[in-house]
Amino acid sequence: MDEIWARDQNQFRDPQRRWLRHTFQEGPGFRFLATRGGRPPERERSRSDAAVVRARARVVRIAREEGIAAALAARGASRTTLWRWLCAYERDGLAALIPERRGPRRPTLKHPAWVEQVVIAVRLHTYWNAKRISAELRRREIAEVGHSWVSQLLGDLGAHRPSGPRERGPRYERSSPNSLWHVDIKGPFFIQLAGGRYLKTWIIGLVDDHSRFVIGLRIATDQQSTPILVWLRDCVELCGRPLDLMSDNGSPFVTWMPGVLTRFGKTLRELEVRHIRTQVDSPWTNGKIEAFWATLKSEVLDREVFRSLTDAEAALERFARYYNYHRLHGEIGWLTPGERFDGTPFTDRGFDHVPALAHLTSWLDELRKAA
Repeated sequence: MDEIWARDQNQFRDPQRRWLRHTFQEGPGFRFLATRGGRPPERERSRSDAAVVRARARVVRIAREEGIAAALAARGASRTTLWRWLCAYERDGLAALIPERRGPRRPTLKHPAWVEQVVIAVRLHTYWNAKRISAELRRREIAEVGHSWVSQLLGDLGAHRPSGPRERGPRYERSSPNSLWHVDIKGPFFIQLAGGRYLKTWIIGLVDDHSRFVIGLRIATDQQSTPILVWLRDCVELCGRPLDLMSDNGSPFVTWMPGVLTRFGKTLRELEVRHIRTQVDSPWTNGKIEAFWATLKSEVLDREVFRSLTDAEAALERFARYYNYHRLHGEIGWLTPGERFDGTPFTDRGFDHVPALAHLTSWLDELRKAA
């Protein structure tokens, strides 16, 4: 069973060769069969449907005229296949002997050409992944498409965006809004002013843990605690008082002297809010606000150029409104943060309130009417 046929008689079997079972292998100068009943693959023969039907009809005729044993002796089919052909022939005649397409009985789901155009346009203008595109189109009542189909379409067009698995830190989530807020300061960022001058700024954010709702977002020209505390009190008055507030160990929030409170800590004590500090060198502990910074960077800071502090403030205000009430969040089941925080319903249809797609609203309407 483990013979090798060599072209040269001087070539002998390698005693160290490991035999692969159920495998037919070929190589330069040798050919051998697997040791467990394997057999070489037969070359595919292209046969027309008419030839296949004639061969099947011949076997069926022999079975009907001379019996099952004679048909099996002709070696045209196995007993199970022959029985299936006989039943099909009695039911629908020769048409039932036409070979069917291999694979799933239901064809692969197809969508109209205009849906493919919409998916491609959304990808080009937003660079969303397949899951977000599928969720946005479904909730905005544009089209019902699965993320697998979107991923396959992008892959066929060479626009697939592969991503490796990310290491996730410990996951947690409070069960209700205003149970825990996350605060952080990001920067510095530089705004190019007229005359080649630059303005150094920092962005301060406040995010609710349960809903990912942006409680507050502002830009400042320094990291002094006084304006931050005034802003924090305004947020508490507007959205309610949280039970806990989490921050990192930066100087505006904590001090290096144990037991000594900063002005930030004293303000939280006056508001009866417990202060939770993250672990040192562990940004994933404050992961909700860190994820928001990544989104802000990719959708605002990397796309817009600010020429004044007023322009930056207006851009942050627009994005916070879009993020809270119009942008679906994958970590909360493709709901908007506003739906989870205060129950604000999501009523957007089409490309409403999507800054990167607002100019395509009329194009989408014409495309759907033409379809």
